[in-house]
Amino acid sequence: MNIDRTKEFEVFYKQFSTREYKKGENLIRADDNPQGIFCLTKGYVRQYTISKAGIELTLQILKPITYFPLIWAINGAPNIYFYEALTSVEVGRAPKEQVVKFIKDKPAIILELMSKLLGDYAETLSRIEHLVFSDAYRRVISVLLYIAKHFGEEQPKGVIVHHRFTQQDIATLVGVARETASIEIGVLEKKGLVKYVDHSMQFSNIKNLELELTFDKSKS
Repeated sequence: MNIDRTKEFEVFYKQFSTREYKKGENLIRADDNPQGIFCLTKGYVRQYTISKAGIELTLQILKPITYFPLIWAINGAPNIYFYEALTSVEVGRAPKEQVVKFIKDKPAIILELMSKLLGDYAETLSRIEHLVFSDAYRRVISVLLYIAKHFGEEQPKGVIVHHRFTQQDIATLVGVARETASIEIGVLEKKGLVKYVDHSMQFSNIKNLELELTFDKSKS
């Protein structure tokens, strides 16, 4: 988001008390009517759904500064997703009516919020394409690239993600069993494309990881 355009929105949220959630706690449940619009200021939150068979699928991982659930706030559509603290998180929470009233005459803020929503929508379409048309190996790669892009930091040794996304985290992003994700991550580790270091993830060469999307694994 454009910091200059949205700083006013962040200031608006400072009038509301900060709420803290522990890792694993739900901020919003799919069967609940949200109590307001959240502003994530610290930590990561995952948005996910659960199939009738009980399988979890992570749709997005939210990082600071993110406002949610915006579609519920703007369109009035029922919230059908869970929002869970992936780490310890801090959020501000403002009543929906006050948020809508505050932004309705501020086109710059609305533009930035819509730009973020459309960006997330485009990435979701790309992930759906991989989920439908790719094998588990490429699906895992696409999710790792998503993680590196959104949570990584460029360093001399490559891209470092200062949060250890577990194999279960990746499995729910990919829509496969944890064992399957573990096998595919193991292949990438052997190739030196991803490495777990303490509580971080290290990507030595993003371009080579992207090339794996076209790699014929059956010929290896």
